[in-house]
Amino acid sequence: MLRTMNVLHRQKSLKFFIAASLLAVSLVTFILVYLCTSAIFQKSHLRQAKNTAQGVSTQAVDSLLQLMENGWSRQKLLHYFDPILNANPEIPMRITLLRAPIVEELFGSLEDAKPQPEMEQVLKSGRMIFKEKGYSVERIIAIRARQECLSCHKNARVGDIFGVLKIEQDLGPAIHAHLKNLMLLFLALSPFPILLAVLISSYTTGKIAKSVVVLRDNIRRINSVQDLTNLVFSSAETDFVELNQILMEVDILVSKVKDTAVDRHLLEFEVNLLESFLITSDVVRNWKDHVISLLGHFNEEMVAYSLFSIFKSGEDQYQLEIFWKQTPSKTTCEHFERIVQQRIREDEHLPFLAGIEIHHTIINKTTSEINFNEQDIDAQLKTIFLNQPKIGGIVGIGLQSGLSDDIGGSLVIEGVLTTLMNVIGSVRAIYNHNKEMEYHATRDPLTGLFNQRVFWDLAANEMHRARRHNHPFSLLVLDLDNFKMVNDRYGHIFGDTFLQMLAGKIELFLREGDILTRYGGDEFAVILPETDQEEAYSAAVRVLDSLKAITLEAPDGSRIKSTVSIGLAIYPDHAEELNALFMIADNMMYKAKKEGKNKIRVPTGQDTLKAFRAKDEQALFLLNVLENPDQVIPLFQPIVDIRSNSAPMHELLMGIRQEDHILRANSFIDVAEKMGIISQLDFIVIEKAFKEVLKKQYQGMLFINLSPNSLILKRYVTSVRNLAAEYRINPANIVFEITERDTVRNRSLLEKFARELKGEGFKFAIDDFGSGFSTFHYLKLFSIDYIKIEGDFVKNIPGNKKDRALVKNIVSLAKDLNIRTIAEYIETAEILQAVEDIGADYAQGYFTGKPGPELKNY
Repeated sequence: MLRTMNVLHRQKSLKFFIAASLLAVSLVTFILVYLCTSAIFQKSHLRQAKNTAQGVSTQAVDSLLQLMENGWSRQKLLHYFDPILNANPEIPMRITLLRAPIVEELFGSLEDAKPQPEMEQVLKSGRMIFKEKGYSVERIIAIRARQECLSCHKNARVGDIFGVLKIEQDLGPAIHAHLKNLMLLFLALSPFPILLAVLISSYTTGKIAKSVVVLRDNIRRINSVQDLTNLVFSSAETDFVELNQILMEVDILVSKVKDTAVDRHLLEFEVNLLESFLITSDVVRNWKDHVISLLGHFNEEMVAYSLFSIFKSGEDQYQLEIFWKQTPSKTTCEHFERIVQQRIREDEHLPFLAGIEIHHTIINKTTSEINFNEQDIDAQLKTIFLNQPKIGGIVGIGLQSGLSDDIGGSLVIEGVLTTLMNVIGSVRAIYNHNKEMEYHATRDPLTGLFNQRVFWDLAANEMHRARRHNHPFSLLVLDLDNFKMVNDRYGHIFGDTFLQMLAGKIELFLREGDILTRYGGDEFAVILPETDQEEAYSAAVRVLDSLKAITLEAPDGSRIKSTVSIGLAIYPDHAEELNALFMIADNMMYKAKKEGKNKIRVPTGQDTLKAFRAKDEQALFLLNVLENPDQVIPLFQPIVDIRSNSAPMHELLMGIRQEDHILRANSFIDVAEKMGIISQLDFIVIEKAFKEVLKKQYQGMLFINLSPNSLILKRYVTSVRNLAAEYRINPANIVFEITERDTVRNRSLLEKFARELKGEGFKFAIDDFGSGFSTFHYLKLFSIDYIKIEGDFVKNIPGNKKDRALVKNIVSLAKDLNIRTIAEYIETAEILQAVEDIGADYAQGYFTGKPGPELKNY
């Protein structure tokens, strides 16, 4: 704007330009006229002077001869020439006479005669000389003897030169006087060109100004492309053909702009809408919520009544999802469905849709309903259909808006629809994919029951709920009797079928709110909410009795049946901590097996006391370890590069030396975490590992396990940072494995410290990826470098298509996010080959290398 004002300041007005131009032309004309007039006047005077000199000279000669016949004297001659010399006072004239020698012999020379070169030249040659010098004119002629002169001039002959006559005229005063008068005349006339310039410029600019005012007012009324419709500039007549032609061209330009331009607010709307198309982790939680949000974005810039999408959900089965801005009337819904189905039938890309399942979603449920007839919907609805389902199974999309009559708005909508189709299809595809991954991450692939990881989450939630509402709940631990023998005799395929059947039967005899999970192998765990010991025992009896009557025909034709051993524990009667409660129920299950199987075992006071005594003994042991850290030893398990078969990385594991064997972390970590000493143990083993790294000059990557709750302890992070500096460990060679043993309540603090460590060069990995609900959230929360795929999925890859598909999808997701993958639980060559075929980067397990105290450079 400032630049425009500066440009306007430097520019001149049209009125000033015309007036200045006319004055300049007048000035130039005046100078030219003055010069031309002066030149003409001067030439005229010179020509006149020449003629005058010729006449005067002829007259003077004739008069001179006549005077000589009558006896002349000098006084008579001067008196005779006086009228001639004073004939024109403005042009002074002078006559000079020079006698020739032939005359001087008889009469002598004149007193004041002064010979001049030009006169002597004429005296000798007899030829006339005419000379112009400035504003002076000279004519010099010879006076020759005639017959009648011989009477006095006896010494002469006819034709002899008697003398020379010189006539001089000074034209300067006359010319200067004339030029002065001419200048005064022009000066007197000078106001007239100025006045004429002002009048002409005012008239011309007045005519143009009217057109400019019309142009300006019309332009100021333009606030949108739609305003160009009634804009006509050629109606402002200027009386000038050229300006009228310009206005006509402006009309043509406006017409072209009107047909091609798009309003700025529509472009801004399109940009903002495209920004809302970004797919984030929040978006994919519920694809319908995202579509509702998109429709809301549409309505921020224009009126969008409805949005629909069509998905192929099965063989010849389709879903029509219609989203409404506000509550539509029943008739409007029917009209809309009819229009969409009519468009589908008319579109050459789509085959005949035999079955369409229709769903209506209303964003703002209002008491007042919106009503549209079929003609309105048909005119306002923009649609796109595909001949083949694209990502997410989408085959069509449409938007009903109030911009159907606006060319620019229609172009924007048509341009956005294609992108919108891809976004909605992608969001739904990711949503379905995540749902499937979450299902497989939380479900046992064989039975479809919740897995062990989810059991602990659900049991913890139930314990919190029971503690808050002060009511009991129970745990049942079931283990099939002699199932290993069935597997060994009839094979895993029959064993899996038998296991599936038993799981289904057990579920039938539980209440609706009871939760059956597959804890592992042939072991199941049941959560019985709001159940005391009597009710839990009754549920166990129902399960035990129902399974006695179930048989399955084996491959050899025999009938196979199985029994179960069941242990139970009641909160808060037997324990107030979840681990202790499960340990008691698990011990009771093993006690039932020892007592003959096919039994239910309820814990007595002595059983509970033994369990707590064992737990207290382990706690005392760990406290002793803190006082004697030499018992803590670092163990290093190699992580192998599948392509090169080298081990450029190791995972740091914790071991505690107890007499003649080493305790692994899984045997004491739960107790250590509950005691709050896990971070102290972590610090001890990390320092010992760093000493080993420095000693061996190890150059590879070192993976360190830590819980998120350790990471949010500022002193812990500072200690690890100081240790790395003390032992000269490159932070880029340290990878922190985030585990999900604890629930993180302060995610913002966790994110803060993780970002600090990442900024210093440390790397991060997600351990047991896919096993819980938080792993995907960690992908968003942290900048992750590695993903360690849950071993329960990896070990079943060779024989389980679902697990293979799940691992393959995790690897594909990691590649898209530029994250390296590590497959855990590599226990056989077959599993290693399978993960290599899928595309995993690294492998870790007992087959590729067991944990040990020695750290090697490979």
